[in-house]
Amino acid sequence: MNELVSHIEFLLHDHNCVIIPGFGGFVVNTSPARRDGISTFFPPSCELVFNRDLTHNDGLLAQSYMKSEEIPFEAAMTKIELAVEELKRRLRDDRQVVLGDLGQFIMNDDKRFVYKPSHFVQPVFFGLSKAALKPLIQMQSHAVKVSPKEERQPRYRSIGIAAAAASILLLMMFLLPVGDRTIVRQSAQILSETDLFGSPFQRNITGGNVSEGVVAEVAVVSTTENIQPELAAQTPVAVAAADEDQPRYYIIVGVYKVKEVAEKMMANLLENGFSDRGWMIRPGRIDVYALSFADREDAQSTLRKIHKEYPDYRDAWILKR
Repeated sequence: MNELVSHIEFLLHDHNCVIIPGFGGFVVNTSPARRDGISTFFPPSCELVFNRDLTHNDGLLAQSYMKSEEIPFEAAMTKIELAVEELKRRLRDDRQVVLGDLGQFIMNDDKRFVYKPSHFVQPVFFGLSKAALKPLIQMQSHAVKVSPKEERQPRYRSIGIAAAAASILLLMMFLLPVGDRTIVRQSAQILSETDLFGSPFQRNITGGNVSEGVVAEVAVVSTTENIQPELAAQTPVAVAAADEDQPRYYIIVGVYKVKEVAEKMMANLLENGFSDRGWMIRPGRIDVYALSFADREDAQSTLRKIHKEYPDYRDAWILKR
């Protein structure tokens, strides 16, 4: 009987059904790979069952005997019949027969046996295990959080530069003749370019080049210019530069490499009422955002609302640029 079990195990590696003539058939039920949630995948699985109604001799088991032992068909069938008789006898006497990796048969009180399978895996699926992939949004590097103290340092430095420049100009106004209007013209220019709100011009102003700017301006500006109109003309320029330099906060809902996929997300956002959606093309990626804000608190409160009301965008996050 052990020889019979070995032939059946070998045949089930390549066939989904092996019939024991006059007894029943083993059938392999295969479930395909499946996905659980967004990023968890389970491999194909096998289940071995026994059907006692499959008793017709299809010749597959006999052919295995003939090939391995080099015997004719009649001799192979004789071996199979003897093994089946031994299997039935052991079921009657012992009420339980273990068939190795195939499982076991158990005889009930009503003289009918039941099949209890064991764990069965076909070689083609051997070694496959569950795979969990991280969403692309979780693979982004976390932004380094800057403490409020560090954020205030550039502004303090800008204010210090502006105060120093103003002090120098006031001193020059007292030392030079009152009628020379070029000094006032220069003061208006320096105050606008120093920008108290963190303009990039602050990086180009040092104690050395301020004096050079004064000399150059004296050479080209007339002493008869009006002071107040120049101040009014220079101030809006500084404010506009400061507005352009203010960071914005984008609510990112997806990061993609393929443009067509990003376009589908853009269409999805429009269907959900996000008419101000857009994207930012960066090296090797496309960031799709639903909304953008100039104020961080507005962006954070809107992000919490999106997480609550739009489950499809629960992985949305804020990008400061």
